[in-house]
Amino acid sequence: MNLTFDPAKDALNIQKHGLSLADAMLVFDAPDKLTLQSPQKGEARLMDIALVEVAGVVLVLVYVLHAPDELRAISLRRASKQERTLYDQNRD
Repeated sequence: MNLTFDPAKDALNIQKHGLSLADAMLVFDAPDKLTLQSPQKGEARLMDIALVEVAGVVLVLVYVLHAPDELRAISLRRASKQERTLYDQNRD
């Protein structure tokens, strides 16, 4: 899977959330991730919630899949309390 993202969007994501979109695959490749639909602006966006062992936190990745092998990362941030609860409820 090829990861792509807008460098300007990455800079904003780092400023706002302290996380780089370059780390998106940590969430996307997580074995116990929860994937939800997150449509917006006419795009079929997806949202993954996963515990990232390296960081020891639950993160949320919003992205779009393009072509058969391109993931365009839109946002990467720490999960909210509600998202962590949803993740925990769906792990088993």
